[in-house]
Amino acid sequence: MNKLISYFVILLFVFTMLVACSSNSSGDANSSADKTADSGAAEDRPTIKLYTNEHPSWPTNEDWIVWDIIEDEVNMDLELTIAAEPYGESLNLVIASGDLPDIMRMTNYGTPNEYGADGALVNLLDHIDKMPNLQAWMEQFPDEARRALSHDGKMYVSPNTGIGETNRMLWMYRQDVFEEHGLKTPNNWDELYKVLQELKSIYPESYPFGFRNGTDKLVNFASNFGTNWDYYYDEAKDEWRYGPMEESYRGMIEYFNKFYQEKLIPPDFLSTDTAGWQELISTDTSFITQDYIGRIDEFNITNRESNPDYTIKHMAPPAGSPGEEQLNYSAHTNDGGFSVAVNSKHIDKAIEFIDWTFSEDGRGKLSWGIEGETYTEENGEKKWMKDYTSPAELRIDTGLSTYSTYSWFDYDAHMILFSDDVKQAYEESPQYDAPIVPVPSFTPEEQEIMAIKGEAIKKHRDQEIAKFIIGKRDLGEWDAYVKEIEDLGVQELIEIYEGAYKRMQEVELN
Repeated sequence: MNKLISYFVILLFVFTMLVACSSNSSGDANSSADKTADSGAAEDRPTIKLYTNEHPSWPTNEDWIVWDIIEDEVNMDLELTIAAEPYGESLNLVIASGDLPDIMRMTNYGTPNEYGADGALVNLLDHIDKMPNLQAWMEQFPDEARRALSHDGKMYVSPNTGIGETNRMLWMYRQDVFEEHGLKTPNNWDELYKVLQELKSIYPESYPFGFRNGTDKLVNFASNFGTNWDYYYDEAKDEWRYGPMEESYRGMIEYFNKFYQEKLIPPDFLSTDTAGWQELISTDTSFITQDYIGRIDEFNITNRESNPDYTIKHMAPPAGSPGEEQLNYSAHTNDGGFSVAVNSKHIDKAIEFIDWTFSEDGRGKLSWGIEGETYTEENGEKKWMKDYTSPAELRIDTGLSTYSTYSWFDYDAHMILFSDDVKQAYEESPQYDAPIVPVPSFTPEEQEIMAIKGEAIKKHRDQEIAKFIIGKRDLGEWDAYVKEIEDLGVQELIEIYEGAYKRMQEVELN
């Protein structure tokens, strides 16, 4: 159904563009000349239409200082349109109408690549000679830049870096409980198993290892075993692989099977949502978890009201086996950025705006605002002038780091608002980062194969892995399970990833 909707949207867009072109060509020469003269006069400070969505926790305020900064620095006026949710559907309708705003926020890389290939969006690389800041940025962050490329090497959406740090995920433990009982944090999964057993003996009604999202959460644990929950690029072997059919993945599932049988994880872990998980961590029911780094402050601030000793802290990730590398799944990315309509009358100004967001000046002002108005700086150290208690409060007051206001973000602007526990975690955790899995773009033909075979593989994987964990399928059948995955066509998909990745690496960015 989604494919049919997309095809309809594309056909409607093409039809609308043809009608618009026909209408434009019917005007007389004098009328065209008058329009050109008028647009030239207004080009000094044009009005740029920006189409975006908003976060419900910090709804858009047109009086935010961030809009003033953008308008003044790029010499333009912004006309904001806040789309209705779901944003993807609203964006589809706008593009189908043919009456496109100048700049659109994209929440992923797949959508703009699809519409760009159909002629709706500007290829930024066609204008790269006018984007010196983006050029310099791409030299500094080539992997991030390549994530935004289409399957044929075009860039229909701007990349970004920095704000993804808010998605950093890591292991956490109840430091106060461990200290009270003389427990040590585990360095590997054998030690993890033992300490969970110790906690279970001390707290018989507990499920010491608590997490949310069921088997989807295994993506966060697979890196401990040198594998992945899905397709991934093995840098050491220079090849693409499918993690859930590897022996190392089987080793991880063996641990979870033991955890489940011994009630070291909740019996309903497959259906534990965020609210249920928060209850586990807040009630002396679970003492080790893995989630977003910001949860440290969230749990500590809330639970210290009733238990002043309550302390959740960062824990180094346990290695799958003794002596192996300790790694955390790298989730600190944020795919998406700005796209420019191909029929915009202000493409050059839109390009100028996007390029400015990749400059040092743009990074500073879109992260911190204006010195003397929003922050002060002394001895190279910036401080907010207002006593913000969280990034959310900062966003509500200034609009900084809200949707459609950044490309290259200085995360120190948020870091200084966190507690010492979170700051310590930010300092410690990068040393455990696993390689970020590349995200190649696929051709329509490849997407069709992946939609059919890929979904079948994913469904079978999810079902069978859950069965292995809860004991409905014996782990002695692992080889049979691997054969089932192979018969569903996993090798073809691995080869698709390999081909798409090779295309991505061959693109010259400058």
